[in-house]
Amino acid sequence: MTDFSLHFPTGLAEPTLDDNVDVHIKLRDGRAFAVTFFTVSNLTTLMARWGRTGECAHGLYVWATNMIVVQEISQAVIRRVAQDLVETRQIESVGHLIHSAEHVESTGSEMND
Repeated sequence: MTDFSLHFPTGLAEPTLDDNVDVHIKLRDGRAFAVTFFTVSNLTTLMARWGRTGECAHGLYVWATNMIVVQEISQAVIRRVAQDLVETRQIESVGHLIHSAEHVESTGSEMND
């Protein structure tokens, strides 16, 4: 039974072990939540880059609103994580509510589960 759909506002290049991607998780009741998936390797890459550029106290830390850390960014991993978040209702704590109505932006790509 489909309880959610996934929307990728900037698209999804996959699979990758070093990247991050914004995802909107739309629930059957019309609510949609925004989360950002980061790979473990991407956190290291960002910290090294910011060590050179001076961001985040020269790479001492990484933070992001609604951050979810995974080993790999792929449709399969994102779908499984979203399924767990929806089933356990943790999506309501982890994600940022972006839509309380039935509409999710039509730009980017969408994947129904």
